[in-house]
Amino acid sequence: MSNSNTAALPLEVGQIGSFEARMLRKFRSAVDDWNEVCSALGPWEAQHLTREEPGPAKEQHRVWVVELISWGQLLQRVTTHSAFPDHELAARLDARLRHLQDKLALWHHDMNAAKEERIVRTAFA
Repeated sequence: MSNSNTAALPLEVGQIGSFEARMLRKFRSAVDDWNEVCSALGPWEAQHLTREEPGPAKEQHRVWVVELISWGQLLQRVTTHSAFPDHELAARLDARLRHLQDKLALWHHDMNAAKEERIVRTAFA
């Protein structure tokens, strides 16, 4: 009876390794897409937030950064699983999340001058 169940399985189930490779490839692509959007913030910030009065751009920026952090945290949950094989990707994702959190602090929270200088050097380096 178990032989008939095994024989009825689709070919893809028997090739779980191929499926895992495809999932990892697509996950890497999703992280790359997210990272590309994050990278686009720098030039936008330089153009819109460095003005004397940034106006509504500052609130739009806060919304974008909070949303990107949320997506990044969702992606990060995958990379923290013990079976996740790509430690380099996980490290890149963690670094980008810290960068976004620094952006949020820099543009949207009060802080002392030393911390602000460190973040500015990091953000525009």
